[in-house]
Amino acid sequence: MGVRFKAILMVYITVLGLAGCELIKPSVNDNEQAIKVVEPNPKPRPKSEPMYPPAEVVIGWHAKACGGFKATDTKAVYIGAAAIERYFDFSCKNNSLEPTKVLAKLLQLDQAFYWPDDIKQYLWLQKQQIKQQISAQEAQQALNDKMQKTMSSLATIEQQLLLREETKEH
Repeated sequence: MGVRFKAILMVYITVLGLAGCELIKPSVNDNEQAIKVVEPNPKPRPKSEPMYPPAEVVIGWHAKACGGFKATDTKAVYIGAAAIERYFDFSCKNNSLEPTKVLAKLLQLDQAFYWPDDIKQYLWLQKQQIKQQISAQEAQQALNDKMQKTMSSLATIEQQLLLREETKEH
């Protein structure tokens, strides 16, 4: 039995030596450090992981920013919520005056986060609508320029006709 006990003791010491443990009694300071490590983290973990807003909420924010719709405030914290609301405020105020700036901000917003598919589709629809608006404004400007040129030509022709009549009378 003595040999068996010595063999078990040698195996135990060898295992502890290989594991890197020391067989020295810890001092009081080591115990205090061990107790400090065991203390829980004072910051509580969030109860749920942050999430992206659902499409219904995003559409509600858009309608609220443009007026005429009262969205219910949710207490949930969504990823990108502040950026989306800032964009909608800017968009509703400047959409007709500066659509190119609105489109630039929309492209920034689109690239800022990994949006879920439903929000990506909504942002894509917004981009298409703004691009159509820009195209319509450019077409309207081209039409106005052409009309202005036509009006100028008509005014020149009218002046020439008036001059001919005056010269015929003299």
